[in-house]
Amino acid sequence: MHALPPYSLLRVLIEGDPATTGPLRWWGRHADGMTEAGVCPVDALPAAGQLEWLIHPAHAGVHALTLPRQSPARLRTLLPHALEDELLAPVAGLHLAMQRENDGRVAVRSVDRTWLDSWRQRFTARPPAAAWALADLLPAGDAQLPLGGGVLLRTAGSEAGWLDDAALAGVIAGDKPPEQFDIDELALGPCHVNVLQGEFAPRATPRLDWRQWRRTGLLAGVLLTLLLIGQIARWWELRHDVDALKRGLRQSYAAAFPGEPVVDPALQLASKLRQRGGDTGLLARLQQIDSSDVAAGAIGRIDYRNGELAVELTPAAADAISARLAANGITPKREPAGDGRVRLQW
Repeated sequence: MHALPPYSLLRVLIEGDPATTGPLRWWGRHADGMTEAGVCPVDALPAAGQLEWLIHPAHAGVHALTLPRQSPARLRTLLPHALEDELLAPVAGLHLAMQRENDGRVAVRSVDRTWLDSWRQRFTARPPAAAWALADLLPAGDAQLPLGGGVLLRTAGSEAGWLDDAALAGVIAGDKPPEQFDIDELALGPCHVNVLQGEFAPRATPRLDWRQWRRTGLLAGVLLTLLLIGQIARWWELRHDVDALKRGLRQSYAAAFPGEPVVDPALQLASKLRQRGGDTGLLARLQQIDSSDVAAGAIGRIDYRNGELAVELTPAAADAISARLAANGITPKREPAGDGRVRLQW
């Protein structure tokens, strides 16, 4: 990189064959308004907030057309037909950029498409944000800009032309030569029609400013954390209810059948019920609380004594179990059990 500090704006003059052109002329403006100029290869251009091209007048045509008011898309389709009589090169090979003027006319800049694309390939690492015809730097009125061995002429009617031989400018001007300007004074001045339109328009890279989303992200993180904590607490509560139910089954079985080893109280109670012809599916359903219509924690106590099964549970769970028993032809005995629970016995 160049040793100079970065610029807010850097303009580079492009001319000739991009494959063989050597060092390029550039002009840079600092943020404080100070300007500098230099010459260096493409890969050694100074750093800058924005890079722009200045297109040599030998490669950029300047035109002013009077066309009916149309949409930009339709107007662009009319340009090749309107310029056919003004251009020496085939219109099909030209890239056309346009802008509607305040006076109603259309300002058009024409550049060879292949030549412009070759320069774009040369600047792949640092694509320009804009490109201007050098003629647009000249102020309104008769003016000339010497450049190398040639000269750029511009009339008061905004017509512009490039002469390879600067001596011809005096012959054309006659007794009143146009005002002469220096490129170093104009290179960073205001321009007019950006040539990089349509297929050559810069591709905008979306930038996401994470700072403006920081508060939203923190809030979302807090909400997710609270939701996760709530789910963990719910899981712990359900696990506690299931463990309590399993302990209740083991204690009830041990109390109902003293001295008998307790291995799987649910299966053992089911076996006892089968022996007495009871409902063989009741305890299986009670064991799978989380997949039935009996909510977790609804059953508080299960007791099996003297051939009868007693269950203390919530009224809603009692209704559900009573309905299942009724479907099997069993009518349980129902009575209050305290603490808002119901005791079913059959």
